[in-house]
Amino acid sequence: MPRLDNVRLLAWRELQSIVAEVQRGIDDDLRREWAVPLVSFEVLAALRELGGLARPQEIALWMRLPPSSLSRRLDRLEEEGWIARHRGVEPEDHRAVDVELTPRGRTLWREMSRSYRRSVQSRFAGELSDEQIATLMDVTALVDPHGE
Repeated sequence: MPRLDNVRLLAWRELQSIVAEVQRGIDDDLRREWAVPLVSFEVLAALRELGGLARPQEIALWMRLPPSSLSRRLDRLEEEGWIARHRGVEPEDHRAVDVELTPRGRTLWREMSRSYRRSVQSRFAGELSDEQIATLMDVTALVDPHGE
């Protein structure tokens, strides 16, 4: 493993800063157009990708978040009627909760998805060449966020 030198540290700080800036911009775009923050859209997108029904742990894993940080997001989405939480169907674990994307949530995801894609294109993807995107995909495939 290469040693952490100043160049690698600077690369990390720059990446962190750029990602935060792009996320803030996408969040601003979604809030302006939909009055819905990016974090809420990301939960809807995760549920959509997971087939519309998933356990909170699966959603957190898909989003690369600690499960404990998801609870308040789910509360807000449920209050808005975009998701529903149900007790799990497995008889051996009555405490398990399934999170389901409601028809209203699917509609919101579908409509917001256009705005999200447009924002990602203008703030990120449109700025990079195909080669740069391929390199980024290679880098993200190599990095294990859990350090394993």
